[in-house]
Amino acid sequence: MENFDNLLFELSSEDRLDIMFLLQKKPLKLSHISDKLGFTVQETSRNVSRLAEAKLIAKDTDALFHLTLYGEEALSHLSGLRFLFKNREYFITHTAKELPKQFESSLGVLENCEPVKDVMIAFRNVEEMISKAEKHVWILTNQILASTIPYLLSALERGAEFRLTMQKDYNPPKSIHDLVSNPAFTKAARNRKMDFRFLDKVPVFVCLSEKEVAALSFPDMHEKLDYTGFKSEKEEILDWSKGLYDYYWNRASQQIPDQLANLDPTC
Repeated sequence: MENFDNLLFELSSEDRLDIMFLLQKKPLKLSHISDKLGFTVQETSRNVSRLAEAKLIAKDTDALFHLTLYGEEALSHLSGLRFLFKNREYFITHTAKELPKQFESSLGVLENCEPVKDVMIAFRNVEEMISKAEKHVWILTNQILASTIPYLLSALERGAEFRLTMQKDYNPPKSIHDLVSNPAFTKAARNRKMDFRFLDKVPVFVCLSEKEVAALSFPDMHEKLDYTGFKSEKEEILDWSKGLYDYYWNRASQQIPDQLANLDPTC
């Protein structure tokens, strides 16, 4: 197979993709592939031959078919397209182009995320996540959600670590200043259980604990965050989101902007 469009043609078949995803789990003989997918032996043989010709799968000496390394890579990139396709209505109005390239290219990890289409549900998910956190709460945001502060106080009292990465130009209302004046915040800061960092621009909304990703929201076409997006408790999605959070955390400034100085409990 010489042309790239031939590869796309082979991967456009739902039956052949089903075979590849099945072989991703473990090598199988032709008859077992046929039985598990409910295909005739003739159909299975034809599709397996096409995949083998495309070098996406191969047969070993025990007559077991398995993905080639090339086939595994092809599937890993397809998962990103599957994620975008499943959530195409969202990505008609939202974009992941602001992500660092290594995270944009690995969007397929998010394939099994649960969509969150209502902003109030998204905020409630964040509150519930914080209420269950035991080890840490990490939030990347362009504004502080006042309703989360009582939950954060409880989490800090349980010994959880709190990291907040926020937008440098955020100017909080007096109600936020009043809420964070609680002595529990001062104690947490002195015990190194709480830390703030600042970015010129927050390109994605992320809220996670050691247990789950409560919110992952991408900007809309006007580069604004509307807080709708995705959630998940799956380990691979949590690891991806932690990596994304660390990326911004490690690039954020520890210098507290003047208008936020009163929010720092150590000041």
